[in-house]
Amino acid sequence: MTDNEKSLWISFSNGNSKALFTMYELLYPDLIKNGISICKDEGLVKDTINQFFLYLWDKREHLNQPFNLRPYIIISFRRMLFAELKQRGRISIGCTDEHMDAEQSKEDDIIQSQVELEMQLKVKKALEKLPKRQKQLIMMKYYENLSYEEISARTSLSTRTVYNQIYEAIKALKTEILLMIILGIR
Repeated sequence: MTDNEKSLWISFSNGNSKALFTMYELLYPDLIKNGISICKDEGLVKDTINQFFLYLWDKREHLNQPFNLRPYIIISFRRMLFAELKQRGRISIGCTDEHMDAEQSKEDDIIQSQVELEMQLKVKKALEKLPKRQKQLIMMKYYENLSYEEISARTSLSTRTVYNQIYEAIKALKTEILLMIILGIR
């Protein structure tokens, strides 16, 4: 997310209605285009966009900051539009249940890749905080796929010491990553 998008999201989350309208104006053309590709009823698409932004406003305090604003908003809107169409029993031509499954699958893939990327960044930051020796051992074990015995031979440490150092490093990584998650650090 760009710094502008991040500050826009934070402002929106803190209750700034101007930030909501800015997001609306910024993303409305993309939402219309995406909505029309799903459902040819332009009135329904526009109504759903408005309902979607009202929903965002109501839930703003409970929403996590997205990794990428535009895809997050578009995917969330599409989910609401599909739900609305399904509720009305108006799955139109080009918008079958198979299409809905494909869209949800794409959405899940995008969200999963964002979650994985965020976790990779957290792991990288946490690794940087480890002592040099522990970082070296973790890299050998999990990035070079070496056994404890191979690491022991390379480093001249006993196998038991290698095992203990990696155990301590993993414990420190878990603690650091959990702290980042709790504090919302990216």
